[in-house]
Amino acid sequence: LRYKFNLKGNKMDNKNQQTIDASMIIKIIYKNKFLIALTTIIVVILSTAFVFVNKSFKSDITLYGNDKVLTEIGENSQSSLNSFDFYSYLKKNSKTLRNVNLPEDKFFKEMTTRLTAQSENNDPTVKVKFTTNNKTEGENFAKEYPALAQGYLLERKNNFLDTQIKLLEQQYSFLTQNIDIRTTKDSLTDTLVSRLAYYRLLRNDSNPVVKYVNSITKPALNKKLVIAGSLFLGLFLGILIAFMKEFSTTLDWEDIKKRKN
Repeated sequence: LRYKFNLKGNKMDNKNQQTIDASMIIKIIYKNKFLIALTTIIVVILSTAFVFVNKSFKSDITLYGNDKVLTEIGENSQSSLNSFDFYSYLKKNSKTLRNVNLPEDKFFKEMTTRLTAQSENNDPTVKVKFTTNNKTEGENFAKEYPALAQGYLLERKNNFLDTQIKLLEQQYSFLTQNIDIRTTKDSLTDTLVSRLAYYRLLRNDSNPVVKYVNSITKPALNKKLVIAGSLFLGLFLGILIAFMKEFSTTLDWEDIKKRKN
């Protein structure tokens, strides 16, 4: 019976303790409501000022890659459009980028942080992100980028196919001088002939290697989201400061100083 009574008593004590703790929290918050409100207002004002002073923009560009051709020529749209070779192509051919006059190493370093292309496995869609401090540059580059990407990948495609076709034509010429390919049933000869015909077909294919889908240029920061986040951050900091202020009064600073000495 004594055990049951103590157990019941402990439960009552815990309940009272929880009530006291909750009551104390509410009292601290109420007592420091002006401090919490002031902290929140300051954080919101600073965040709002930062949002409106910040002039960074981002351009989202969506392309559709011709995976059939890209795979055949050994290219991957994501790795190809993030390569230093492509950045070099941009430096030489872009009419809208404002940093093309930078030394090559500085241009590469800057572009790797400002321009990225991403695509999922087995998904021909390529999502490109470009950041800038100039809205006009962002809008103009978003329009120019698809043509630059197409020009670069088309050049890679043609170089690859020209090399392969030349090699296959040499092999084909050698075979025709030694055997009658119309009657032969050699599998290697059949493969060579079909591969040569396929590469010639790809070489003459006028479909783009990458195709423009859409683009949009907008501020890099979402004003509403930043301001809403600053409101919660301000409340959190205000409450934290209030508790630190309250509990600092319970500390024996003289005793702490003696312990340090």
